[in-house]
Amino acid sequence: MKSKIAIGTLIGVTSGVFSICAQAQEARALEEIIVTAQKRAESIQDVPIAVSAFSAEALQEQRLDGAYNLQNAVPNLVFSGGTGSTPNFNIRGVGSANGTGSTGDSGVLPHHNNVPLTVSRIGVADFYDVERIEVLRGPQGTLYGRNATGGVLNVITAKPELTQFTASTSLEYADYDTRKAKGHINIPMGDKFGLRLAGNYLQRDGYTENIATGNDIDSRDLWSARATLAFEPTDNFRAYVLYERFEEDDSRNGGGRTLCIKDSGPTAVGSTPINSAVARNYLSRGCLQGSIYQPAAFGTVNSVATFGGMFSNVLGLTTGDTFAGQMNDPDLRRSTAYRDPSYDATNDLLELETQWDIVDGLTLSFLASYTSDEALSASGSQQSEIGFNNTAVTPGGVFNDPQGGPGTGVRTLVYSTNDDIQRTGELRLQSSLDGAVNFNVGVFALNLHRSTTTFTSTNATNAFHRASGNTSFYDPTPGIPVSGLGHNYFFVYTPYQLESQAVFGELYWDWTDALKLTVGARYTEDEKSRVYYPVNLLAPAGEGGVVGAPGWNESRVLAEKLESNATTGRVTLDWAASADTLLYLTLSRGYKAGGFNTPTTLGSAAPYDPETVDAVEIGAKNSLFDGRVMLNVTGFMYDYRDYQFSKLDGFASLVDNLDAKVRGIEIEAVWSPIDALRLNAQIGYLDSKITAGSSVDPFDRTQGDPSLHYAKSLEGGCVVNRAALERVIAAVNAGTLPAAALAPLPGAGLCGSAALNTSFGLNRSAGVPVDLAGNQLPGAPEWTAAVGAQYTLALSADWEATLRVDYYRQAESYASHFNTPDYALKSWDNYNASLLFRNRAWDLDVQVYGKNLADDDVIVGLEVQSEQVGLTRNVQLLEPRLIGVAITKRW
Repeated sequence: MKSKIAIGTLIGVTSGVFSICAQAQEARALEEIIVTAQKRAESIQDVPIAVSAFSAEALQEQRLDGAYNLQNAVPNLVFSGGTGSTPNFNIRGVGSANGTGSTGDSGVLPHHNNVPLTVSRIGVADFYDVERIEVLRGPQGTLYGRNATGGVLNVITAKPELTQFTASTSLEYADYDTRKAKGHINIPMGDKFGLRLAGNYLQRDGYTENIATGNDIDSRDLWSARATLAFEPTDNFRAYVLYERFEEDDSRNGGGRTLCIKDSGPTAVGSTPINSAVARNYLSRGCLQGSIYQPAAFGTVNSVATFGGMFSNVLGLTTGDTFAGQMNDPDLRRSTAYRDPSYDATNDLLELETQWDIVDGLTLSFLASYTSDEALSASGSQQSEIGFNNTAVTPGGVFNDPQGGPGTGVRTLVYSTNDDIQRTGELRLQSSLDGAVNFNVGVFALNLHRSTTTFTSTNATNAFHRASGNTSFYDPTPGIPVSGLGHNYFFVYTPYQLESQAVFGELYWDWTDALKLTVGARYTEDEKSRVYYPVNLLAPAGEGGVVGAPGWNESRVLAEKLESNATTGRVTLDWAASADTLLYLTLSRGYKAGGFNTPTTLGSAAPYDPETVDAVEIGAKNSLFDGRVMLNVTGFMYDYRDYQFSKLDGFASLVDNLDAKVRGIEIEAVWSPIDALRLNAQIGYLDSKITAGSSVDPFDRTQGDPSLHYAKSLEGGCVVNRAALERVIAAVNAGTLPAAALAPLPGAGLCGSAALNTSFGLNRSAGVPVDLAGNQLPGAPEWTAAVGAQYTLALSADWEATLRVDYYRQAESYASHFNTPDYALKSWDNYNASLLFRNRAWDLDVQVYGKNLADDDVIVGLEVQSEQVGLTRNVQLLEPRLIGVAITKRW
């Protein structure tokens, strides 16, 4: 029923556009946009693919500064935050918002000049000196690098011009002391060489105030520079060498803010009261379920439900919940962390492209790349107001943590690193012959080496290690990064390697002058390998899991390898119904390789399977009323098998395979009724549904089953049967069992103690699997819509002014495939406007702009954190209101 309503609505909108256009008197043809979506230059209206493209001028007019703004202009594209090299893009409900850990692949793959980038800075840096941006929607199973099941974001940079000198510079200032500078210089070097230099710089204050330190956080301080050398020795040979450098050093934190509805622990289990406050705390989840939009969500975690607070509580270093009575500021732009976040990243990108016209109509292309990316991010948690007790380890209530420094209360330090090196190569032979048949064939290879580390430590765990006299190795390394050898913290080290090869080709047959057939296929082989090093927190000396650790035990280290292959491709039939209308039908298949899951407390985790999607797409591209109107309509249906969804289980990202179906409609329309006025609209409708699959939700392991009860483990959580837990609580109440027996120490507690399980019959399990059939995909709002209008007024012979306004709306959605109110995101809208003054004689622009004019603190993303830190939720926010001015000069 919803689909019928949606289709009727869209037909009504289309009819309205036609009727209005029929009344237009004075008009102009719209600018033709050339794209390379099929690896050849074509007008966007002649390409039988759902693709949105933006020229450099369009990016400036609409203030689409970076990829993170593209959702304001592309139907069914959603950006939900992200930090560093892993931006969360979803296209048609498919993408990277369902992050699959360090060995997974994104469903929306960023490209740079057609080079696929498994790690990039495209999601966090501003666009600069680009020729255009292309966003391909739908599975790309033939031409584009490693297969992307959701789509492709392709940044095409400006190439050197060999015949003339050009230059530009742009300076910008906005709220939060935002300072931007970008520009380029194009230098002809004879008639065979050309050099183009370009750069970008951004510095601004943070959008969030850290009350604890008094500093602004989530700041930006980054720059990027690019050099492109063109070589054209003959008319039939072209070569380009590109080098790009990116650096960042600031307090980026992903725009995040931590929320929690405090769980003080149950007062009873069934009909048995819990008389011990200690036992109540050990049965706490940390944070309760519920909507993040309620005032209670600004509470604090129960510290005893965090691994650090639990450890310190066991030995009496702290007493009970050290966050008791503590609330957080309800202003989402104000946080409380004992340490400001820090983010350092560098990225080097080298590209070589050659094009050789062997004979007329036959071109051999070679595209190679090398990418190196390094990053270190660190952050501190909130510090409890109730401090340590005065003990020998915490004299005067202070513990001097080697990594986090001296502290009076329980707090956590987290950092992560990544070190990636990627190499790619692609060789293609493409024809543009005069006959009815042409082709595009090639081979592709990718090699990726990735090393990631995740460090999580609380001062309370370090204090416990000292106070308990634990004999395992204690790492006293001051500051960060650490050696990784210590058993006094969580340290996850994951070396990973990917080898991917493919052979591909497309055949283009002009059946008639108006009817064309495209048949494409790609065969891909992927090999993934990983070495699994187990977490060693408080592990005995003989269980060291890192090479060189005292008591190194090689038997605990697991080397894993996965191999997969798939044949994908597309069949497209397109019909030029008239000189201004193109209709097309596409059947395609996409594929994404499987990956590794990390073992949990309750057992090993099997690798997850490759993902495949069969898609049907039908589209119409129209240039109407003498080029005054562009109207593109696309309908699509996806059938997913083994769709990859991730969840955080303990500190491990576990991936489930589910089946799903997606269908939707997209409208892109531009209309220029008179020379001075241009109107645009982009509308996306999605009906996504999981059709088969089940999974345990770590945020709700019992699923309301009254016969079960949640319990903690050192590495995550479990459920036990209520009747057995009632017997445990009765024993605690009677004094025959100490309440500390519930503490989830290594090999102890309700989830880990074999003795407790034997004595009381706890029947431990991971939880109740949820039947997910019928649920909506995460990051897949039913409706997205953007409308814009711009009017240009001539002020004099040289000066003109262009006023532009834009509105965007996104319907409510879910941040997880579990679709409970715990993961619900409200609908939101956004208003932007700009006024551009242009002097054509001076080639000078002055633009005043406003973004997020309503200044709403919109939550665009949500993640549930691990059970070790109490199931807090981290939210990502839309940028606040920004008013700024930009001056651009071209020569």
